[in-house]
Amino acid sequence: MKPLAVLTVLLASLLAGCASLNKDQCITADWHTIGYEDGANGLADTRIGSHREACAKHGVTPNLQQYRDGHSEGLKSFCKPRNGFNRARSGYQYKGICPASLEPDFLAGYEAGQQIYQAESDINDLEGLLHNNEAEQQEIEQQLHDKEAVLLSSRTPEQRRRVVYQDIAQLKKRQGSLEQQRDDLIRDLANSESWLHELRNRYSYY
Repeated sequence: MKPLAVLTVLLASLLAGCASLNKDQCITADWHTIGYEDGANGLADTRIGSHREACAKHGVTPNLQQYRDGHSEGLKSFCKPRNGFNRARSGYQYKGICPASLEPDFLAGYEAGQQIYQAESDINDLEGLLHNNEAEQQEIEQQLHDKEAVLLSSRTPEQRRRVVYQDIAQLKKRQGSLEQQRDDLIRDLANSESWLHELRNRYSYY
């Protein structure tokens, strides 16, 4: 996942999970505006439960009707195809909060964004595996170099040489497996990058 996408998901998680309002915010709360902001940020109206809990400590009870009215208006801003596309590309998990009249168009964008998000995640995973593969191959090269030096040394006892020969054989076997794995990863990575390019062209209108 790209750094910006990770940051977006973390911020959304923090927003959904932390204490929602402080004392001053509770006392001066405009519940219609708070509802609107929650809806526009893709939060379910159950978010008011967090507000109720936070404000109860300060003797303030949220105005449920004002909150719900504001939340409904906020959803109109949130439940748009382009927003669904962009949110999905950032890893947002849709919880079915859009009204029936807006949900089909929102989901069209969301599902397109999900495809791109998944393709980008697949590429990141493959690049990570390829990096690990190359690192292990370099380590094996160093081990082979060290063990070959032991074989060339006139001070190495014959019994030790036999053990080193076995070690080298095992390392070369692992090296062959890694080379095959590397070729497979390079092929899969090329295919995934081609697929991502196709998806970006397909959904460029978002």
